[in-house]
Amino acid sequence: MRRIIILEEEKAGEWDLEFEEGKKLDICPVCSAEIHEGVPVFECPFCGNRMHARCVQPWIDERGTCPICKRPLSQKG
Repeated sequence: MRRIIILEEEKAGEWDLEFEEGKKLDICPVCSAEIHEGVPVFECPFCGNRMHARCVQPWIDERGTCPICKRPLSQKG
């Protein structure tokens, strides 16, 4: 049996990936794919995580919260 030791906890969407010098990838924490320039994104005003708008919209419509930090995104009533 192998042991896996995790030295640092990574937050979703905060992976530090570099493929070209100085260029970091922006990864959607919902689908784990790269967020390309010009694609509609949602950025949580509380935790700052960015994700594809198409990935997160169904969640927001149903729950009204950020899928990462779970904070409410609108005041009802």
